[in-house]
Formats: sequence, structure tokens, C-alpha cells
Amino acid sequence: MSYDHKQLFDSISRSLQRRPCASLGDLSRELRVSRRTIQMAVGIATGKKFKDLRLLILMAKVNTLFASGQTSAIKELAFEVGYKSPCSFTRAVKRACGLTPRELRSSVKIQLPGQQATSISLPEIDSL
Repeated sequence: MSYDHKQLFDSISRSLQRRPCASLGDLSRELRVSRRTIQMAVGIATGKKFKDLRLLILMAKVNTLFASGQTSAIKELAFEVGYKSPCSFTRAVKRACGLTPRELRSSVKIQLPGQQATSISLPEIDSL
């Protein structure tokens, strides 16, 4: 079966925006396409692997939450972005940027008013 990779990528992106911790298998079942088809659509659209895209989207969402002054506990933030375990959330954030969620939150808070509130370098997610 042939797929419109742009349309499929848009569906993948929307799903990951809602739940950045979704696995390849989760998306495969949700979108009713093979895991390989998802990997190919992401590769064609971004030149990245699925797991890299998922981490980019997770970090963009976490940075946005921290920059907005979100004061929820890390455990609550983990659940908000779809993780069932704060430990899994912490590992994912640390893998993506080298900082724990607490360290990342502190680095976002330290920035001066009027400064752009990003503490890590992320490629433009909007261009994906």
C-alpha cells in the first residue's frame, strides 16, 4: 500500500504532540500502519530517526512548560506529558539534554526577563 508521507508525518507529529512518550508500537496501532512505514515517513520528512523526533518534541513541550512558569512537581509534569513514571521522564529528559528536569527548570528560571526562555539548543521543531 502506498502512503502520502507528508500526511502520515502530520498525523505522527500531532500524536507525538499530544503524547510525546508514545512508542513506535503505540503509534503503529493508533495510526494503523506498520512501524516501518512510520519510520520511513519520519525519515523522509525530517531526515531523523523516530526516537530523535520523539525526544525533540518532548523537549520542546517540557521547555514550553518550564518557560511558562509551570510550578507543578516533576512527578505531575511527567504525567502531564504522558509518562507513567517520573523516573522514565527524568531519564528521557536527561538523555535529550544532559540535564535532569529539576536542573532544566532551574536554568530556565535563572534567565533574565525579556530573554528567550530556552535553556538547551533545539532545532526548529516548527520546520519539521
